[in-house]
Amino acid sequence: MELMIDDKLKKLRRNRDLTQEEVAAHIGISYQAISKWERGDGYPDITTLPTLANYFGVSVDELIGMDEISSAQRLDDINQKWQENREKGAHKENVELMRNALKIYPNNALLLIQLSASLERLDGTEKEKKEYLRESILLHEQILRYCDDSEIRGAALFNISDAYYRYGDYEKAVEYAAKLPNLYKTRETALVRILNDHAEKNEVAKSAIEPLVWLLSYHLTALSETENDSSYKEKIIKILDILFDGIESDFIVRVRNKASK
Repeated sequence: MELMIDDKLKKLRRNRDLTQEEVAAHIGISYQAISKWERGDGYPDITTLPTLANYFGVSVDELIGMDEISSAQRLDDINQKWQENREKGAHKENVELMRNALKIYPNNALLLIQLSASLERLDGTEKEKKEYLRESILLHEQILRYCDDSEIRGAALFNISDAYYRYGDYEKAVEYAAKLPNLYKTRETALVRILNDHAEKNEVAKSAIEPLVWLLSYHLTALSETENDSSYKEKIIKILDILFDGIESDFIVRVRNKASK
Protein backbone atom coordinates (compact mmCIF):
# COMPACT_ATOMS: atom_id res chain seq x y z
CA MET A 1 0.00 0.00 0.00
CA GLU A 2 1.42 3.37 -1.03
CA LEU A 3 0.87 6.13 1.53
CA MET A 4 -0.01 9.62 0.34
CA ILE A 5 1.90 11.60 2.96
CA ASP A 6 3.84 13.57 0.33
CA ASP A 7 0.77 15.18 -1.23
CA LYS A 8 -1.12 15.53 2.06
CA LEU A 9 1.78 17.12 3.92
CA LYS A 10 2.47 19.56 1.10
CA LYS A 11 -1.20 20.54 0.86
CA LEU A 12 -1.63 21.00 4.62
CA ARG A 13 1.51 23.14 4.82
CA ARG A 14 0.62 25.34 1.86
CA ASN A 15 -2.97 25.80 3.01
CA ARG A 16 -1.58 27.35 6.19
CA ASP A 17 0.99 29.40 4.24
CA LEU A 18 3.89 27.79 6.09
CA THR A 19 7.42 27.13 4.86
CA GLN A 20 9.16 23.81 5.30
CA GLU A 21 11.53 25.50 7.73
CA GLU A 22 8.63 26.74 9.91
CA VAL A 23 7.04 23.30 10.10
CA ALA A 24 10.40 21.70 10.87
CA ALA A 25 11.08 24.20 13.66
CA HIS A 26 7.73 23.52 15.35
CA ILE A 27 8.09 19.74 15.06
CA GLY A 28 11.74 19.73 16.13
CA ILE A 29 13.21 18.12 13.01
CA SER A 30 15.29 19.31 10.03
CA TYR A 31 13.62 21.02 7.10
CA GLN A 32 15.48 18.54 4.86
CA ALA A 33 13.31 15.79 6.37
CA ILE A 34 10.14 17.72 5.49
CA SER A 35 11.48 18.29 1.98
CA LYS A 36 12.28 14.59 1.59
CA TRP A 37 8.80 13.51 2.73
CA GLU A 38 7.09 15.99 0.40
CA ARG A 39 9.16 14.66 -2.52
CA GLY A 40 7.98 11.15 -1.68
CA ASP A 41 11.52 9.96 -1.00
CA GLY A 42 10.52 8.45 2.33
CA TYR A 43 8.02 8.47 5.18
CA PRO A 44 8.15 9.97 8.67
CA ASP A 45 8.96 7.61 11.50
CA ILE A 46 5.80 6.10 13.00
CA THR A 47 6.46 8.00 16.23
CA THR A 48 6.50 11.29 14.31
CA LEU A 49 3.13 10.79 12.60
CA PRO A 50 0.96 11.72 15.64
CA THR A 51 3.06 14.87 16.20
CA LEU A 52 2.65 15.95 12.58
CA ALA A 53 -1.08 15.15 12.65
CA ASN A 54 -1.62 17.11 15.87
CA TYR A 55 0.35 20.06 14.53
CA PHE A 56 -1.94 20.35 11.50
CA GLY A 57 -5.09 19.45 13.47
CA VAL A 58 -5.91 16.33 11.51
CA SER A 59 -6.05 12.61 12.24
CA VAL A 60 -3.18 10.30 11.35
CA ASP A 61 -5.52 8.59 8.86
CA GLU A 62 -6.11 11.90 7.10
CA LEU A 63 -2.40 12.72 7.12
CA ILE A 64 -1.48 9.48 5.34
CA GLY A 65 -4.48 9.72 2.99
CA MET A 66 -6.41 6.65 4.09
CA ASP A 67 -9.66 7.88 2.51
CA GLU A 68 -7.95 8.30 -0.85
CA ILE A 69 -6.15 4.96 -0.50
CA SER A 70 -9.42 3.18 0.29
CA SER A 71 -11.14 4.93 -2.60
CA ALA A 72 -8.36 3.97 -5.02
CA GLN A 73 -8.51 0.33 -3.87
CA ARG A 74 -12.27 0.29 -4.29
CA LEU A 75 -11.95 1.67 -7.82
CA ASP A 76 -9.32 -0.96 -8.62
CA ASP A 77 -11.70 -3.69 -7.42
CA ILE A 78 -14.55 -2.28 -9.54
CA ASN A 79 -12.35 -2.05 -12.64
CA GLN A 80 -11.05 -5.57 -12.14
CA LYS A 81 -14.62 -6.90 -11.86
CA TRP A 82 -15.55 -4.98 -15.03
CA GLN A 83 -12.66 -6.60 -16.90
CA GLU A 84 -13.65 -10.08 -15.68
CA ASN A 85 -17.25 -9.54 -16.77
CA ARG A 86 -16.13 -8.22 -20.14
CA GLU A 87 -14.02 -11.31 -20.82
CA LYS A 88 -17.07 -13.47 -20.04
CA GLY A 89 -19.33 -11.35 -22.24
CA ALA A 90 -21.37 -10.28 -19.20
CA HIS A 91 -22.09 -6.80 -20.56
CA LYS A 92 -25.48 -6.43 -18.87
CA GLU A 93 -23.83 -7.06 -15.50
CA ASN A 94 -21.17 -4.48 -16.36
CA VAL A 95 -23.79 -1.85 -17.15
CA GLU A 96 -25.29 -2.34 -13.70
CA LEU A 97 -21.81 -2.40 -12.12
CA MET A 98 -20.83 0.90 -13.75
CA ARG A 99 -24.16 2.61 -12.99
CA ASN A 100 -23.77 1.77 -9.30
CA ALA A 101 -20.10 2.84 -9.30
CA LEU A 102 -20.95 6.20 -10.85
CA LYS A 103 -23.36 6.91 -7.98
CA ILE A 104 -20.27 6.89 -5.74
CA TYR A 105 -17.78 8.39 -8.23
CA PRO A 106 -19.80 10.72 -10.49
CA ASN A 107 -17.94 12.08 -13.53
CA ASN A 108 -15.16 9.51 -13.17
CA ALA A 109 -13.97 9.40 -16.78
CA LEU A 110 -12.80 5.78 -16.76
CA LEU A 111 -16.10 4.54 -15.34
CA LEU A 112 -18.02 6.61 -17.90
CA ILE A 113 -15.98 5.09 -20.75
CA GLN A 114 -16.50 1.60 -19.36
CA LEU A 115 -20.25 2.15 -19.05
CA SER A 116 -20.29 3.43 -22.62
CA ALA A 117 -18.36 0.39 -23.89
CA SER A 118 -20.71 -1.98 -22.05
CA LEU A 119 -23.83 -0.26 -23.38
CA GLU A 120 -22.59 -0.57 -26.97
CA ARG A 121 -22.16 -4.33 -26.51
CA LEU A 122 -25.67 -5.03 -25.20
CA ASP A 123 -27.97 -7.23 -27.24
CA GLY A 124 -31.48 -6.10 -28.12
CA THR A 125 -33.73 -4.94 -30.90
CA GLU A 126 -32.41 -2.41 -33.41
CA LYS A 127 -34.37 0.28 -31.60
CA GLU A 128 -32.89 -0.72 -28.25
CA LYS A 129 -29.36 -0.83 -29.67
CA LYS A 130 -29.82 2.67 -31.04
CA GLU A 131 -30.97 3.87 -27.61
CA TYR A 132 -27.87 2.30 -26.03
CA LEU A 133 -25.73 4.02 -28.66
CA ARG A 134 -27.40 7.36 -27.96
CA GLU A 135 -26.70 6.99 -24.23
CA SER A 136 -23.08 6.14 -25.05
CA ILE A 137 -22.83 9.39 -27.04
CA LEU A 138 -24.21 11.38 -24.10
CA LEU A 139 -21.69 9.74 -21.76
CA HIS A 140 -18.79 10.74 -24.01
CA GLU A 141 -20.11 14.30 -24.19
CA GLN A 142 -20.08 14.30 -20.38
CA ILE A 143 -16.45 13.17 -20.39
CA LEU A 144 -15.50 15.94 -22.81
CA ARG A 145 -17.19 18.53 -20.58
CA TYR A 146 -15.49 17.56 -17.33
CA CYS A 147 -12.29 15.59 -18.05
CA ASP A 148 -8.94 17.36 -18.40
CA ASP A 149 -6.83 14.25 -19.06
CA SER A 150 -5.63 14.58 -22.66
CA GLU A 151 -5.36 10.83 -23.27
CA ILE A 152 -8.90 10.14 -22.02
CA ARG A 153 -10.24 13.10 -24.00
CA GLY A 154 -8.57 11.74 -27.12
CA ALA A 155 -10.17 8.34 -26.60
CA ALA A 156 -13.55 10.00 -25.97
CA LEU A 157 -13.27 12.06 -29.17
CA PHE A 158 -12.45 8.97 -31.21
CA ASN A 159 -15.23 6.91 -29.61
CA ILE A 160 -17.91 9.59 -29.95
CA SER A 161 -17.01 10.10 -33.62
CA ASP A 162 -17.44 6.38 -34.25
CA ALA A 163 -20.67 6.27 -32.20
CA TYR A 164 -22.20 9.18 -34.12
CA TYR A 165 -21.27 7.47 -37.40
CA ARG A 166 -23.00 4.24 -36.34
CA TYR A 167 -25.93 6.25 -35.00
CA GLY A 168 -26.38 7.74 -38.47
CA ASP A 169 -25.25 11.32 -37.82
CA TYR A 170 -22.48 11.66 -40.39
CA GLU A 171 -21.91 15.40 -39.88
CA LYS A 172 -21.40 15.02 -36.12
CA ALA A 173 -19.08 12.07 -36.72
CA VAL A 174 -16.88 14.17 -39.00
CA GLU A 175 -17.03 17.15 -36.63
CA TYR A 176 -15.62 15.17 -33.72
CA ALA A 177 -13.11 13.26 -35.86
CA ALA A 178 -11.70 16.59 -37.08
CA LYS A 179 -10.90 17.56 -33.47
CA LEU A 180 -8.48 14.66 -33.05
CA PRO A 181 -4.71 15.27 -33.45
CA ASN A 182 -3.05 14.19 -36.68
CA LEU A 183 -0.75 11.17 -36.93
CA TYR A 184 2.38 13.27 -36.37
CA LYS A 185 1.32 14.78 -33.04
CA THR A 186 1.50 11.69 -30.86
CA ARG A 187 3.04 10.87 -27.49
CA GLU A 188 5.45 8.34 -29.00
CA THR A 189 6.63 10.72 -31.72
CA ALA A 190 7.33 13.44 -29.16
CA LEU A 191 9.12 11.11 -26.74
CA VAL A 192 11.49 9.53 -29.27
CA ARG A 193 12.50 13.06 -30.29
CA ILE A 194 13.31 14.28 -26.78
CA LEU A 195 14.35 11.28 -24.68
CA ASN A 196 18.09 11.12 -23.97
CA ASP A 197 18.08 7.76 -22.24
CA HIS A 198 18.64 5.16 -24.97
CA ALA A 199 16.83 2.39 -23.08
CA GLU A 200 13.72 4.55 -22.62
CA LYS A 201 13.84 5.72 -26.23
CA ASN A 202 14.21 2.12 -27.40
CA GLU A 203 11.20 1.04 -25.33
CA VAL A 204 9.01 3.86 -26.65
CA ALA A 205 10.06 3.20 -30.27
CA LYS A 206 9.29 -0.52 -29.95
CA SER A 207 5.92 0.19 -28.33
CA ALA A 208 4.96 2.31 -31.35
CA ILE A 209 5.67 -0.33 -34.01
CA GLU A 210 2.46 -2.36 -33.71
CA PRO A 211 0.16 0.70 -33.64
CA LEU A 212 2.03 2.13 -36.66
CA VAL A 213 1.66 -1.13 -38.57
CA TRP A 214 -2.04 -1.22 -37.71
CA LEU A 215 -2.48 2.37 -38.94
CA LEU A 216 -0.63 1.63 -42.18
CA SER A 217 -2.79 -1.45 -42.66
CA TYR A 218 -5.94 0.56 -41.97
CA HIS A 219 -5.10 3.33 -44.44
CA LEU A 220 -3.68 1.07 -47.15
CA THR A 221 -6.86 -1.00 -46.95
CA ALA A 222 -8.90 2.19 -47.40
CA LEU A 223 -6.83 3.10 -50.48
CA SER A 224 -7.31 -0.40 -51.84
CA GLU A 225 -11.07 -0.04 -51.50
CA THR A 226 -11.39 3.52 -52.82
CA GLU A 227 -9.05 2.98 -55.77
CA ASN A 228 -10.02 -0.66 -56.37
CA ASP A 229 -6.34 -1.58 -56.33
CA SER A 230 -5.37 -4.81 -54.54
CA SER A 231 -1.65 -3.94 -54.68
CA TYR A 232 -2.12 -1.79 -51.58
CA LYS A 233 -3.05 -4.86 -49.56
CA GLU A 234 -0.03 -6.70 -50.94
CA LYS A 235 2.12 -3.91 -49.50
CA ILE A 236 0.69 -4.59 -46.05
CA ILE A 237 1.99 -8.18 -46.22
CA LYS A 238 5.40 -6.92 -47.36
CA ILE A 239 5.55 -4.47 -44.44
CA LEU A 240 4.80 -7.31 -42.01
CA ASP A 241 7.52 -9.47 -43.55
CA ILE A 242 10.10 -6.66 -43.43
CA LEU A 243 9.38 -5.49 -39.87
CA PHE A 244 8.73 -8.81 -38.16
CA ASP A 245 10.86 -11.15 -40.31
CA GLY A 246 9.03 -14.44 -39.74
CA ILE A 247 7.82 -13.66 -36.23
CA GLU A 248 4.20 -14.67 -35.71
CA SER A 249 1.91 -13.24 -33.04
CA ASP A 250 -1.83 -12.78 -32.60
CA PHE A 251 -1.44 -9.18 -33.76
CA ILE A 252 0.44 -10.12 -36.94
CA VAL A 253 -2.06 -12.90 -37.75
CA ARG A 254 -4.96 -10.44 -37.37
CA VAL A 255 -3.35 -7.85 -39.65
CA ARG A 256 -2.34 -10.50 -42.19
CA ASN A 257 -5.84 -12.02 -42.25
CA LYS A 258 -7.42 -8.59 -42.67
CA ALA A 259 -5.11 -7.81 -45.58
CA SER A 260 -5.88 -11.15 -47.24
CA LYS A 261 -9.64 -10.53 -47.42
